[in-house]
Amino acid sequence: MVVTRRHFNQALLAVPILAIGSEAEAATADIVVTCDTTLGPPTRAAAVLYLQQVGVQVRVFPTGPGLVLPQLVHGIQNDVVFTQLNIGLESVQSGLIAAGGLQGGWRNRLVIAAPRGAGPAAVRGRIAASDPTPAADMDGPAIVRALNLGQTAILGVIDTDEVVFLLARGDADAGLLHMTDIHASAGLEVVQMVPDSVAQPIDYTVAVTTLSRRPNPQAFVDYLLSPPGQAVLEAQGIEARP
Repeated sequence: MVVTRRHFNQALLAVPILAIGSEAEAATADIVVTCDTTLGPPTRAAAVLYLQQVGVQVRVFPTGPGLVLPQLVHGIQNDVVFTQLNIGLESVQSGLIAAGGLQGGWRNRLVIAAPRGAGPAAVRGRIAASDPTPAADMDGPAIVRALNLGQTAILGVIDTDEVVFLLARGDADAGLLHMTDIHASAGLEVVQMVPDSVAQPIDYTVAVTTLSRRPNPQAFVDYLLSPPGQAVLEAQGIEARP
């Protein structure tokens, strides 16, 4: 049996979530950040500059949006969570983030992308889009249908990482992606923005969690909120929410 990326990701989602780490790990000066999958590249970019400027290592662990809260509930080693606003609000209700602990505000636009040079005609071919699974943050096929692009087929996949994978292989002509995915993926370009009337940009927030045991994780949050941190995130496709 050939194990495809889709089968691998589906199996990964079925793996039980375990509390990880030890007292020794919790005592280190490193900061551990959990973030949505698509926020991995911009968060890592911010972490690199933070290390250069402050000398503190930030370890970034991207995960499917639907698994962020379950992981926190199961007590993984974590200091900061950078995720969708609705997940942040649920985390406050669950006591994993202190009341009033949500900080900042960003948004990530949705776009139809294609390999560079394909042009707008790509939308009339096969469009890959994320199914509404715990690994995704949208009902991609429903959004594509609402755009009425005249596509020949909609290919439902696990998440936008797999959309990028299919575009790179030539197994899809276009794909529904976050703006952050475009900045992290060489060789892709935006061929159409998704209007707010079809799908609103995804809103994000950041917070120190009640699981934190490491020194001063708020300092990294403050960095993300500072002009240099905001500039890094914007360069990676995340807009400050007005």
